Amino acid sequence: MKAKVKDYTTNQRIAIMMEHLSPGKGGRHRQTSSYGRSPDLTLSPRQILAQEVWNIRSIYLNQKLYNSSIRKSLQTLIKLNQETWQNVFIKE
Repeated sequence: MKAKVKDYTTNQRIAIMMEHLSPGKGGRHRQTSSYGRSPDLTLSPRQILAQEVWNIRSIYLNQKLYNSSIRKSLQTLIKLNQETWQNVFIKE
């Protein structure tokens, strides 16, 4: 978002809480495809959000933990991003 939104700061980010053991190894957060990596700036924020949501959904599905609560959290994540950053998440 910093690269795509003027005056964006990290304290404005919208996220969901995922298991992240600390100290230690493991946790769902570390399983995400973006953990510890720089974003692909050739993609739009909308595309990156879609990838992130799909990736998180897949992690919970693989662990047989995906349920209506997780689905609602992911839907809220999408909605809050769209409402907060209206000009950024326009469908092209």
